[in-house]
Amino acid sequence: MSAFFSRPWAVFAIAIGLRVALLAYSRWQDANSPMKYTDIDYIVFTDAAQFVSRGRSPYQRATYRYTPLLAWLLYPTSWGGLWFESGKALFAAGDVITGWMIYRILRHRGMPVERSMQYASIWLLNPMVANISTRGSSEGLLAVIVIALLWATLRRQILLAGALLGLGVHFKIYPFIYAASIYWWLDNPRQKPLSMSNLLNGPRVKLAVTSFTTFMSLNAVMYW
Repeated sequence: MSAFFSRPWAVFAIAIGLRVALLAYSRWQDANSPMKYTDIDYIVFTDAAQFVSRGRSPYQRATYRYTPLLAWLLYPTSWGGLWFESGKALFAAGDVITGWMIYRILRHRGMPVERSMQYASIWLLNPMVANISTRGSSEGLLAVIVIALLWATLRRQILLAGALLGLGVHFKIYPFIYAASIYWWLDNPRQKPLSMSNLLNGPRVKLAVTSFTTFMSLNAVMYW
């Protein structure tokens, strides 16, 4: 087993294979069972994408309460046929990318390959995670954004972290809860913790301005 986790390519191959198999199974179950595999939310997403493809607002689809960006990302589903599954494939790809980023973060922190891969496999080889994305839940995309935000923060790529935070909050509101933790993590140890110069130090101001600008810009573009 240890040899398996020491070969990241093998773990990722199985993770991808699992999701491909579930995508294929989803088509069979949807066609042959009254209990559909595809999540009802995915039907809402793709209906909204249909409205977008006709030059109309995605909010003309009742119960669509998400960013128009999601409907635009799922635009290819409006082409019909196998393209209908492209959104699920996108969400599943998000799962795999998230697992890869978890692995890279752990390696960057000095963890050995085998152990890093074991932790990443909790996500990559988790059948529940794979099931959620292949049923058509968009959480896989949000997971990529959140893990990328963590990676950017740890690498002190403040402008990128701010942009990802703004994007995440635009996509769904709850990534906002990470803002306070990141803000305090950007403390300058050479200054007093509660001094004004530290509370409003350069990295913190960059994070706040970039995230707010990204969030408001996306809102403005999507509103237009």
